[in-house]
Amino acid sequence: KYGWYADSYITELLNDYSSGTLGAQASTILIVSMHASHQLWDGMRDCFAVYNGYNAEADQTGKINPKQKFDNFIALYVGAGQTLGPDWDGDMLYELAQAGGENFDRTDGEGEAIVNSDIRQLYQSIQRTLSEEDYCKRDESIEKLWLLSNQIISKMYIPLMQMLIHSMKQEDEAHKVKVYAWALIPQLSQCRPSVHSKLKDYLLDKKYDKRDFPRILELLQQSYDCLGFSCEALGTYKENTNDVIAECAGYEEDHPMAGFTPKKDVRTLSKVDLDILAVDQLLKFPSTNQNELAQLYFKYGKAAEIDDDDFGFQLMSLHDMTQPTDEQQWSPYYNDYVEYFGREKNDDSAIMKAFNDKDADAEQRHAFIVSWMRYNVVPEYMMSLVGYSLQLCQEDVEVSGPEYWDAFAALYIGSMEGSKSSNANEDGLMLWSIANNRARQFNTQNDQFTAKANDEITDLLFAGQSELERKDCVNFEKTASRVLHLMLVPLIQSTIYYAIINENLDRDSTDESLAIGEALAYSLLPIVSKYDKKAGAVIERNMVRTRGVKPVAEGPQVVANAFYKILDDIGFGCEYIGQHDGIDACEEFDGVILKANKSVPFAPSTTTIIVGLASAIWGIF
Repeated sequence: KYGWYADSYITELLNDYSSGTLGAQASTILIVSMHASHQLWDGMRDCFAVYNGYNAEADQTGKINPKQKFDNFIALYVGAGQTLGPDWDGDMLYELAQAGGENFDRTDGEGEAIVNSDIRQLYQSIQRTLSEEDYCKRDESIEKLWLLSNQIISKMYIPLMQMLIHSMKQEDEAHKVKVYAWALIPQLSQCRPSVHSKLKDYLLDKKYDKRDFPRILELLQQSYDCLGFSCEALGTYKENTNDVIAECAGYEEDHPMAGFTPKKDVRTLSKVDLDILAVDQLLKFPSTNQNELAQLYFKYGKAAEIDDDDFGFQLMSLHDMTQPTDEQQWSPYYNDYVEYFGREKNDDSAIMKAFNDKDADAEQRHAFIVSWMRYNVVPEYMMSLVGYSLQLCQEDVEVSGPEYWDAFAALYIGSMEGSKSSNANEDGLMLWSIANNRARQFNTQNDQFTAKANDEITDLLFAGQSELERKDCVNFEKTASRVLHLMLVPLIQSTIYYAIINENLDRDSTDESLAIGEALAYSLLPIVSKYDKKAGAVIERNMVRTRGVKPVAEGPQVVANAFYKILDDIGFGCEYIGQHDGIDACEEFDGVILKANKSVPFAPSTTTIIVGLASAIWGIF
């Protein structure tokens, strides 16, 4: 429906003589800005092709030419007619940023918009990187270009946001609201879905109504962090005038996440869910190059790259989370995952194999990659953070455990849930959101219609903070074990849920739910097999895709019964799992009530050098 929105909209303006020069302005705002951004991504793709073995020098067609693509970007951004101060006259994106900087008091001492000086410096950094020997053949060069390109894109959002706010505030500029909205609102699909949907309703699906301005501004401000810039970077609108809009408040170190308040600023870490969302969005489009941009999100991450400030915790990309580092080995189940899959780095291997599988059904491939990131990569890394927090508590070292405990919370909740525990918007992708969704289906909700498991985990997160601060390691060990095993509840429920769905599919079906169910089963199979190999075998032969074999051939109740066999081992009872569509994980319940506060022994699987690990993961305290 919206694939050709810029062409249709601009054509309509050009044919409307009463619109004046708005059509020409819209061409810059909509077409030039998008094409300039694409030149950055094309330069990245060209460099990635060279990195993967393409010989650009042997190709005389110039088809692969990263230097040219990056130069094309700056040419489109500045334009041929741009003048310098004091006039700063021009017609392209540079001039647009000048207008935004002047309206929001974000210019330097020479009168140049801060955005423009920042983008110029970032482009110069790209030039320096491209002047290095073998510039596209080294991993560090690819990562640096990825960093610089993402930072430029984030800077380019700032003048669009500034001018959208300006056009909404000034009645004689209100006819431009739709132009800036068309340029900006689609970009918010990479952020919280509920915010994107509401802004689309306010600004694209109907004519702008100035009475909606306060609510629109609030929603826009909620999107700044996701787009990669701060309230300070946007500035104050028309300071010392009647139209002033004060600079919004930024994120404090203890900004709440779904009702939990961290002691350490782990906001950047929580935004790994945005990388998963980006991969999900990119895999929806056909690709002839194994979705290279999606691979870059997986390998390097975006949030980790564009946050300029040092918040202490050095965020890892999804790929980094899959690597066998020291902290990974503090997970009590690390050896069980290695033993089950027969190798380290299995998550990385599984995802890259799927990316490179040209023969796989596109929808199943898409579902498998995203599901493996959500249900395997992140939860397994979370287990290591819990284990490492305990180890730091027990060791006499300067580094303390609360930072890693808060990091666990950031990954359990994610960045899209908002500050309150309410689940009204259902924005999240992480285990917190999954638990709430499954609680509705399995009748394990509280009175506020959120998961009972999330209630207990929130209490345990606060308890763990306090225990770590006072070095109460005996009680923290119990808390850590309880949290680690409660986080498995939504994964167990989800596996049963997809067993119910997949039972109705034929053998060799290409339905995406088969790939999701398989990824979920693999997230739990090493743990299930540790305690009951027969139960693990039941889950494996019913949930893992096998050509020519009907999925869930023994029925979803058999899968649910297999999970029941290990509930006592992982320390919680039937009330947490519930039942859905007639399938009850506790069908074989024998009347012996398992205490809700039971915890299993917590034993990290190896030893390592604590101080060295801390310095590798944690920045400045």
